[in-house]
Amino acid sequence: MEIEKHPVVKKRIKGMLGAFVQHRNAANLLMLLLLMFGFWGATHLQRQLLPNLEIRVVVVSTAWTGASAQDIEKNILQVIEPSVRFLDGVTKMSSSAREGSGRIELSFAANTDMQTAEDEVQAAVDTVQNLPTSAETPKVTQVSFFDPVASIGISGPFPEQSLRQYAREIRDGLLDEGLDKVYLYGYREHEIVITVDDAKLRQYDLTLDDLSRALQPGLFDRPSGTLDGAFQAQIRAIAKELSVEQINATVVKSLPSGEDLIFGDIATIDDKFNDDISLGFMRGERAIQLAVARAVSSDTVESYNKIQAYVKEIRPTLPQSLNIQVFDAPAELVDDRLNLLVKNGLSGMVLVLVILFIFLEMRIAIWVAVGIPVSILATLGVMYFTGQTLNMISMFALLMTLGIIVDDAIVVGEHTATRYALGDSRQQAAVTGAGRMAIPVIAASLTTIAAFAPILIVGDVIGQILAALPLVVIAVLVASGIECFLILPGHLSHSLPKVRKAPGWFRRNFD
Repeated sequence: MEIEKHPVVKKRIKGMLGAFVQHRNAANLLMLLLLMFGFWGATHLQRQLLPNLEIRVVVVSTAWTGASAQDIEKNILQVIEPSVRFLDGVTKMSSSAREGSGRIELSFAANTDMQTAEDEVQAAVDTVQNLPTSAETPKVTQVSFFDPVASIGISGPFPEQSLRQYAREIRDGLLDEGLDKVYLYGYREHEIVITVDDAKLRQYDLTLDDLSRALQPGLFDRPSGTLDGAFQAQIRAIAKELSVEQINATVVKSLPSGEDLIFGDIATIDDKFNDDISLGFMRGERAIQLAVARAVSSDTVESYNKIQAYVKEIRPTLPQSLNIQVFDAPAELVDDRLNLLVKNGLSGMVLVLVILFIFLEMRIAIWVAVGIPVSILATLGVMYFTGQTLNMISMFALLMTLGIIVDDAIVVGEHTATRYALGDSRQQAAVTGAGRMAIPVIAASLTTIAAFAPILIVGDVIGQILAALPLVVIAVLVASGIECFLILPGHLSHSLPKVRKAPGWFRRNFD
């Protein structure tokens, strides 16, 4: 059944909404701009597990070989602290000492230029003069953020030295592939431990410093001395060139009798690995873990793909008995969440088309459904140009707001169809349908914005993590508003059927 056409008097509709409705290409051009803007952002957004974090912490670390924790605190930490505590921007200072080393952590206020802060801390530390002469020069470093990508475990029936060699080769290969950071766990440093009987030290009037000086300088990364009760003393060193045999034959001092006292006469020398580092096991075999992390400028999924490709490439060159397993990959979580976002977006479009086709014209249903990708892409563009990334927080916000986009477009499309059925012209129906829905839709959007906006003022690390949530929600609402009140009415005004039809069976019964 068809409804008789009524003559409609055409008149100029004023305002921005009227301009978009009456112009044949305005809505299309704006939609094209939003799509291009969003496509650029979507193809350049980094994918990662967590948002990029600026850790506003500078660390001052100092090593003092053989010193106790109490000596480190008294002679190093308490000497440096007054010089750095009251620097501009410092909000918190904490320090810790242990045998052989100490560190001071300085936390800075938000919006602090961390490079300038690091330079100021370095300058302040350089002014400290009365540190122990045997202590190393304090090192000043800014704490950097590295996001986990995946871990690689290697294990097999190999000596520890061989397993370490394979781990180093894989680590170097990953770094050559462009990955940012590779941490080794269960990788024990090779060291030579010299254990000396305290009685022999006294007998020959020797000290640990005498023994350290007897070893050729430059062959050790970090000599250290400990005294174990009254019975024995140890010198632990990470040897680069000397072997156990060479150390055994090294002369400590010349005796009055004319004989040379060598290390083999007074010490037991063991070639071993550092026991302070925890051992790793995988499938019951000794293992070393390589934890790969990315810097703020890298993409988690791309980094993970590089890892997979590299492991596949080197697998044939390694022994078959060497087990290599990639595990604990946050990149897979990111990929799954992205797939869920795309799946929900597509299923939402299909559901909108099916439901609206039952109640409204097919062309109205299509243009309402088109609002979903337009709004999402526009939001991705905003995210890119505001420095956000596709992470678990921002993707959660996008998933949460998919329903808001659909709701806004549906009410505008439905009211436009109603006004047209009541006798308005196509252009007037589009303007009236959008205009009358503007206040309730905007009011609903403002209440949502009011709920999320306070998160923007949350500070510290938690504020940086959650900042994507309100930004994405607000961007989606603004993009949805532009699509609903400028683009959609323009399309509907040219898509409504020229011949008015009676409402379908579903609409008549539900109304």
